[in-house]
Amino acid sequence: MYESITKKLFSVQTVAVFMHINPDGDCVGSSLALYHYLTSLGKDVYVFSENKSDIRENLNILPGLEVINSKELKRYDLGIAVDCGSASRMGKNSSKIFFGRCDDHACFDHHETGEAFVEDLIYENVAATAQILYKFFKENDANYIDDKVALCLYLGIVTDTGGFTFNNTTSETLKIASELLKYGVDGHKVVYKTIKERTPQAFALRARTLNNAQFLLDGRVGIITFLKDDYIQTGTTSRDTEGIINDVIDVDGVKLAISVAEMEDLPAFKVGIRSKDGVDAGKYAALFGGGGHHNASGCRIYANLSETMDRLIRAAKQILDGEDA
Repeated sequence: MYESITKKLFSVQTVAVFMHINPDGDCVGSSLALYHYLTSLGKDVYVFSENKSDIRENLNILPGLEVINSKELKRYDLGIAVDCGSASRMGKNSSKIFFGRCDDHACFDHHETGEAFVEDLIYENVAATAQILYKFFKENDANYIDDKVALCLYLGIVTDTGGFTFNNTTSETLKIASELLKYGVDGHKVVYKTIKERTPQAFALRARTLNNAQFLLDGRVGIITFLKDDYIQTGTTSRDTEGIINDVIDVDGVKLAISVAEMEDLPAFKVGIRSKDGVDAGKYAALFGGGGHHNASGCRIYANLSETMDRLIRAAKQILDGEDA
């Protein structure tokens, strides 16, 4: 199944691994799993993130974080994009290195609305990119899966399944997670650190945001906002918004949950989307040039708050009325 990328990997020496912007647990975990696995195979591996400071503190249990952006070469034999549904998801600087300094290219991804921007796209519609990598590692040489690789992959699966609570969790997902635990992974610690634990400041942001939640279109849509003043008043940053949207989609009757987070430099907003009851979050995000999965996706809107909210609500009505028809 992975013959083409396997042939590439065994014929090269220097490999550059690229994360997507604002990397989540699956992206960081999968990237570092590749680093540890390929390093064990004797490859020279370099890992890049567009902005390392965007990596959330709850991922500090991952082994190998210190190698990210630690060193650059002038050329690489192979560049691998991880968890990236499009070239733009790597960010401008990483994309330049990926296409400008890498002699060959590949991508591991699981996003339904992605685009094939490289010839060797390893895509599967599964819960996490980490799930794909585990199967890839096993098919090639399972002997190089050690405790570090296992921890990175397990964390990736945990975060992209919401601690195995999202509907992307399948029997294969649970089987792979079970096998990874056999390498000595502390499953409870991973779930606690990445899903449950939060700082007092993040708790204050959550309380403030949910208290101001809006429920529209007969309660079918729930919207929360994260504005600059919210971060100032609670001593938080945009990294502390992770997971709050899940409280909104869990409300009975809500079919589409939307989080609108103000970006720093431009009149622009990062939009997170969750859905249930058959509503397609990926289709909704695509209306704004975004993408993702059927029940979890995102996009960016370059407009002021009033226009952004108006566009989101009008599109939500369009999507929901289409689903109801």
